[in-house]
Amino acid sequence: MTRGQPAGVPSPDRTGWRAAILFALVLLAYLPLWRAGFVWDDDTMLTGNRLIHAGDGLRQFWFTRNAQDYWPVTSTTLWIEWRLWGLNPLGYHLTNLALHLGEVFLLWAVLRRLRVPGAWLAALLFAVHPINVESVTWIAQRKNLMALLFALLAVHCFLKSGAVDRTARPRFATLWYSLSLLAFIIAMLSKGSVATLPLVLAGIVAWHRRPGLSDILRLIPFFIVAGVLAAVDVWFQRHGTHEIIRAAGPLERLLGAGGVIWFYLLKSLWPAHLMFVYPQWQIRTADVLWWIPLLGALGFTLLLWRRARLRPADPSGTGAAWGRASFFAWGYFCVSLVPVLGLTDVYFMKFSLVADHYAHLALIGVLAWVAFVASTLQRRAGAAARIGLPILIAVAIGSLATLTWRQNRMYRDSLVLYRTILAQNPDCWMAHINLAIALAKEPGGLPEAVSHYERAARINPNDAYVQNDLAEALAQMPGRLPEALDHFGQALRINPDYAEAHNNLGVALAKVPGRLQEALDHYGQALRIDPGFAAAHVNLALELAKLPGRLPEAVAHYEQAARLTPDDGSLQNDLAVALAKLPGRLPDAIAHFELALRLSPDDADLHYNLANQLSKVPGRLPDAIVQYAEALRIRPDFSSAHYNLAVAEAKSGRYGEATAHLERVLELDPGNGQAREILERLRTAPK
Repeated sequence: MTRGQPAGVPSPDRTGWRAAILFALVLLAYLPLWRAGFVWDDDTMLTGNRLIHAGDGLRQFWFTRNAQDYWPVTSTTLWIEWRLWGLNPLGYHLTNLALHLGEVFLLWAVLRRLRVPGAWLAALLFAVHPINVESVTWIAQRKNLMALLFALLAVHCFLKSGAVDRTARPRFATLWYSLSLLAFIIAMLSKGSVATLPLVLAGIVAWHRRPGLSDILRLIPFFIVAGVLAAVDVWFQRHGTHEIIRAAGPLERLLGAGGVIWFYLLKSLWPAHLMFVYPQWQIRTADVLWWIPLLGALGFTLLLWRRARLRPADPSGTGAAWGRASFFAWGYFCVSLVPVLGLTDVYFMKFSLVADHYAHLALIGVLAWVAFVASTLQRRAGAAARIGLPILIAVAIGSLATLTWRQNRMYRDSLVLYRTILAQNPDCWMAHINLAIALAKEPGGLPEAVSHYERAARINPNDAYVQNDLAEALAQMPGRLPEALDHFGQALRINPDYAEAHNNLGVALAKVPGRLQEALDHYGQALRIDPGFAAAHVNLALELAKLPGRLPEAVAHYEQAARLTPDDGSLQNDLAVALAKLPGRLPDAIAHFELALRLSPDDADLHYNLANQLSKVPGRLPDAIVQYAEALRIRPDFSSAHYNLAVAEAKSGRYGEATAHLERVLELDPGNGQAREILERLRTAPK
């Protein structure tokens, strides 16, 4: 990129329609977004995230270690929107689209302020480039959009502060500088991938003039923010997990980084065959072919540096300007990719070393350079080229917008997404697993789900999670429990400390006659590995409650599970049922039934269970009658509730009401002899 002449900046009378074109093309290119749903990782980030649903979620995002990542600004937007849209995906998608439009217009503003020729064209290319679809249409990538939006705002305010060209009024310089630093902090709290922004700001200063001590002092706070928050990001990603993402040595990572740079450059210039999950690379340090990308990147950098000669740009736009523009664009592109080169691990790299959303920030450098070249050629071209070049650009824009429109369609729902991935990358074991999970939720989809689990296990046989997921699915199919037990065993041979596999194996063994003690042993092993594993506490309690004399142990595990997951109404009910069977614990049982009802007020069974216990307490029969009636309001054909309410009404002397409920019981269950006997006694009793 280079500074152009003032004449290269769009005149005010053209700004309006150019903005309208940007807006319209984004809406057209992303039209399928209106029908997009929730896909992979949206559950972890949003729909299944208990912190998003919690009333004090904002406090937990900002001031605790409970979140998976420390991106509280992004999480705050989702927390607020959950209360606006709930499970309607359209609201989240429209917010993402609005953020993308904000990025586009801020990019245009920044490039104009830098006097980059073709600033509007660069913004237009960025607006419709299909590599951005993953960041815009995938709700979980809200973090990408937020981070880049505020990073661009930080650059814009930094430029307005006069830190580069020293044109701002002194009384406003500090304000704009402070806003720039604040915007960068917000960007880092949205996602740490923008940690390289201080280097970009330093490059912008060096682009205009030789940096001085004042420039270094001005940039130090940005570097401090980047370093501290990047370290926080890394800690959050690593705490509480010992999973190895990639077992790669330093040399393998360096060679991979060279390949990553050229991969993203190619996809930026020629975005064909884009995939949600690309095939995983097998990097071999002994293979000379893997050295070529790294050496090529280093050589290309040296070549551009020599051409740029690191001196002020030639105002006439000659060779030195071209060299400096290319060097700056390349430098920005490479620096922006540093967090995703594979030198450190990101969880997605377990499935693929590269991903479209990793290129969202770096893409700007390539597109700004393309726009600079096109604009420069347009100014210097002859008459014929002046006509042909705009046509070529229009065709390119149309092609990119069409590819973006097509790329959007695979986000319709999880089934469409995973089938699309497998059509492009049949050996993607992650897509097989996730497609199987989605299919298992569909009526009659379990057999096909198992076939995908089995394919994933063949592709990746040494992954304990894959073996566990396959075993869980097999355990649900008639006659395939022995196979399930075998795969649970394989999962535990691969990872003996896999608490979930121990728990799931316990569930499966509990179904096999004579193997209950083995099931109890595996539940215990799961809890030794992870004492906070609530599901294992519940499963252990469930089996202990069936054994003579072990109900107190069962209650202890139910209580521990309830402490771990206090918002689980079903668990509170199970605990209450168990407490009610222990001498002297009826008041505790009633308290837990009442807590369960606060969590699930429309559960007829809970009202019924509470009523049964209240009817045993002297003086609380009226309260029991109220709960029975509430159960029947929710479920009018609840035969047992009609019967027990009739008994309670009869004890209260309300024989007419009791008779009516017993008649209803016989309508629902004509063979209920006990209800018929009581009804006959009521009819013949003296009035």
